[in-house]
Amino acid sequence: MKRFLILLAVVAGGLALSAHSIPKYAAVVNGIAITQQKLNGDVTAIARSADYQCYLNAEEYLASNGQGLLPPVDGAGQFSDGGLHTSVTMAFTASFLDTAIGHQLVLGLAEHRHVVVTSQAVASARNALVHQITLAMTNVLQTQVAANPRVNCGLPQPLTGTEVLATMPTSFVDEEVHFDATVGAFEEVMAGVGSTQPDLQSYFNHHRPMFDTSCITVAFYTSASAAQAASAKVAAGTPFVQVASQAPQGGPRGCGILSEISSVLPTSANLSSLPLNTLSAPIPYNGQYLLLEITRRSTTPYATAQTAVERAVQAAGALKFQRALYSEEKAASVTVDPRYGRWVINAAQVLVPLTPVAEDVLNPSVNSPSVTSASASPLGAPSTSTGQSG
Repeated sequence: MKRFLILLAVVAGGLALSAHSIPKYAAVVNGIAITQQKLNGDVTAIARSADYQCYLNAEEYLASNGQGLLPPVDGAGQFSDGGLHTSVTMAFTASFLDTAIGHQLVLGLAEHRHVVVTSQAVASARNALVHQITLAMTNVLQTQVAANPRVNCGLPQPLTGTEVLATMPTSFVDEEVHFDATVGAFEEVMAGVGSTQPDLQSYFNHHRPMFDTSCITVAFYTSASAAQAASAKVAAGTPFVQVASQAPQGGPRGCGILSEISSVLPTSANLSSLPLNTLSAPIPYNGQYLLLEITRRSTTPYATAQTAVERAVQAAGALKFQRALYSEEKAASVTVDPRYGRWVINAAQVLVPLTPVAEDVLNPSVNSPSVTSASASPLGAPSTSTGQSG
């Protein structure tokens, strides 16, 4: 995943898959089948990884600005030894199918447009995925749901991306990495640059100042007036490093590639035009205001700046990529196994029925207060819940 699971929608539903007459496909996207076996394998892998589930919930919570978590993954029914659940809720399975459809739309469109995914792009995407997971697991612990075991896995310290991915099948991770690399390469193409190493190096050569290694001093203030008062002290002759050290959150100094520093600030900051050893105007940042001074700049070799170059080009092409995907969604031919729901063209997502057809319910007795038996689950183990598939 790259910053998202494409089209991941939190949907609710009680539809269950019957154990008889299961189609070979879960969905068909522009003539390409997403097989039932593939969908079952993916959601089963997620169901067996509590760590990956925590990551997905952390991502969803952060991406939705704290509006909610994903549908529960685990259904009823356990292994005889009391281990992991052997069935997956239909609510999660349908949302994951929505994701899989979105991924196939991207991959198909990339192939049609002859997007080149290099081995370097795959390596960069793998590193980025590890970093993304680590960041999500760290940031969610600073929120109101920090104590929720669905996001912290009951651990006092955040899981790392390496730890989370180690719980998933290699094939699953490789597919996710390849998808992320494809999105990145697609964005590079849409930026008008291209996705090969010569393309990216040419962009670097024409925009070298963007990728200077820049050392900065920063101070944070709770209001614009406080930042302006600090700026006035600097204008009166007090060195900024001294003023910054007196700020509530001030004095941090460090060095990084200028484009990476700029990427987390509003475009109005315009750091590329800020002269050396000159204080910036107050810059709004996450409800605060900061003052920043670049104290040193030096040319960065391409080998060092390569990841930053990729990110900058991808950011430049991201909006055009989203527009191309939006058009593809509206024109796509998508057929969904009706037991999961139906494809809604205008919304470009799977709409799940709220109630199951009676013959599709594996074990109707689970809806009764007293449950004493279980029937076969599509995952090949006993299930005691409706609305389960996998």
